[in-house]
Amino acid sequence: MGSVNYNFLANSILLHEKSIKNQFKNETDERLENELIAYREFCISNYSELIEEITKTNSFLKVFTSIENTPIDLLKQTALYIQQFIIPDPLFKLTEPKNESSDVTSKYLGYQSSSFDKNKLSLSCKFLKNITPMAVGNFVKLFPLSYFFERSTIPFYAPKDQFFDVLPAEILKYFREKASVSSLEKMSSGGWQIMEGTLYPCRGIAVDFKDADLYSGMIFHLVQSEVVEVNKESRTVLFRQTLPDTPPEKEEFDAWVNQSINSASRKLFNEIFQENIIAADLNSTYLCDNLFTSNLISKHFETKDSIQNFTANQIINIEVPFLQNIDIQKLMTIREADADTFTNFRLELEKQFRELRSVTDERTLKIQSENILHELNDVQGEKIRQKMNHIKSQMGTNALLAVGGLIGSFQTSGVSLAATALAVGKGYKDYKENVRENPAFLLWKIRQK
Repeated sequence: MGSVNYNFLANSILLHEKSIKNQFKNETDERLENELIAYREFCISNYSELIEEITKTNSFLKVFTSIENTPIDLLKQTALYIQQFIIPDPLFKLTEPKNESSDVTSKYLGYQSSSFDKNKLSLSCKFLKNITPMAVGNFVKLFPLSYFFERSTIPFYAPKDQFFDVLPAEILKYFREKASVSSLEKMSSGGWQIMEGTLYPCRGIAVDFKDADLYSGMIFHLVQSEVVEVNKESRTVLFRQTLPDTPPEKEEFDAWVNQSINSASRKLFNEIFQENIIAADLNSTYLCDNLFTSNLISKHFETKDSIQNFTANQIINIEVPFLQNIDIQKLMTIREADADTFTNFRLELEKQFRELRSVTDERTLKIQSENILHELNDVQGEKIRQKMNHIKSQMGTNALLAVGGLIGSFQTSGVSLAATALAVGKGYKDYKENVRENPAFLLWKIRQK
């Protein structure tokens, strides 16, 4: 039990409650940046231990996701079924070293240079503070996903056939069908404005993909390149790039748009592919939150089709309102203390959802899935409440009868008080264990908290 990441964070200013609450206003940028550097170094140096901590949990019910800002309500909800949830470390992402060449290029193009953001830091730290019980309880694991996509330099590619060969034809076709390109208009106040849904010859464009993640889009600028010097001995080329105010010719612009769409497609595909490899290495199932990625994977790659995966999908997509306000610590305590009950609950869900696997209509599937949870939560939960009340009332009656009969017992058979108490206790235990076998007992107990 525990978490490698929290071994550092437990004594760090980054998880200091008062500092998080006031957004680190009393802390200097320098101190916070140094603490982030220290956290980065700690995670990298302890990477093997972090991976071992994740992989040693062997279960069909492990999920890996690249979703940024994973909702806490989703983690609460899946805690009823998922064994382990691996999420991107939001704090590690803030430790990425500054890229000098990227900053210079951004400044030349008119974009504001990145600066230390205490608000973003406090949001990440508040999230990690809130999910501490989940990390300690071995349910949520933090993974430094952003590390695999960091770039120390700006990549430079020599386009061949407008990059139409960067992906298999069928996959590239899928990306291009989903692509949306808009022109960028330079603003007098600095920066660029996206002219949503409008495309005309210009020096900047935004490439997005329909139904994809919010952060999947890319910005491209068409610069004018001029070779200054060629050194054959060192095999280096010195060139100058400028961004003219005049737009390119339409033929050049159209070719550049095609090249940009293909380049953006390659980047997004590589990211999704890399994330799936990481998920496989961590012995987990890949979870995405957008139709673009879901359809890409299901249509072009072999996917697991198991009752566990199907059930997990339904649980993820069903809202469980009463879990939104439950204390995380209490939820994790119940999860750990009633491990057998959790197992019963999971098996019951899989049994119920097995019959729904043939349902293809999304609306019908959603309704029937909600009905299953309603049956377990409301109907069976009420029966458990009645049963537990009955147990308590019976306990009171039995205890009175036992005490009332003690005098005769002492005079005749010599039954001791301890033996009588044990007999009454055993009856209570039998009652309680019988109730605990009901899968809905898990939901009932959580609601009592």
